[in-house]
Amino acid sequence: MTAVVTLLSGCTQASHRCDDRPEPTDVRGHRRPVEIRPGGTDPALPVAAAARAVPAAGRGASDTDRILVRLQRETLLMADDLRTVRPGRCTGGPPDRTGAATRCTVSYAGVEVPWQVRLTDPPPGTATDHPRYAFRPLTTVHTAEAVYAAYAWHVSRSDADGPLAPRDPRCDRLPDVFTSAPGEDTGYFCQDILWKCRSGDFDFAWNDLPVRADEHGEVSFE
Repeated sequence: MTAVVTLLSGCTQASHRCDDRPEPTDVRGHRRPVEIRPGGTDPALPVAAAARAVPAAGRGASDTDRILVRLQRETLLMADDLRTVRPGRCTGGPPDRTGAATRCTVSYAGVEVPWQVRLTDPPPGTATDHPRYAFRPLTTVHTAEAVYAAYAWHVSRSDADGPLAPRDPRCDRLPDVFTSAPGEDTGYFCQDILWKCRSGDFDFAWNDLPVRADEHGEVSFE
């Protein structure tokens, strides 16, 4: 009984020493240059804001004009940042049969953003005067400001007192506006500090998180 009590007492003391976590020092790994302050609100650009920024095509507008209006709005929503957006052009005009696709472009902050536009069937029982299209970015576009805000929001939703709570969140110094391939890592990273403790001995290391854009251009940190 005496041995058991002694053993349990030792574990309890070690646990208490690990509960008393110090400020991170001697952190292993590479420290990214841009400090991120957790907080803010959901940085996703509201649909209404994109609609106000790009007025609807007027009466008598062509299908191409309507497509380019929609693509300008979709580009703003993808970038999550209201910058100057302008219509480009569609190669060969709008698709003319279900399943057919064409390539259209818009300009966002001076960067060309290509899209695939595919003609689809309307849902059964839906009455519409205009063709229905599916839109897919062939290149995603982002801004440093929007990515930093997204990571600040990502970090703020973590348990500030939990064992895996982010410490000293940071990111690469991103270009003001940059593009990426849909569904792939952008090549940039954000990070926080992870820690381990054994018998009161703490080990701190930078935890790099790839900045990734999904097939619709939504940014995540995995």
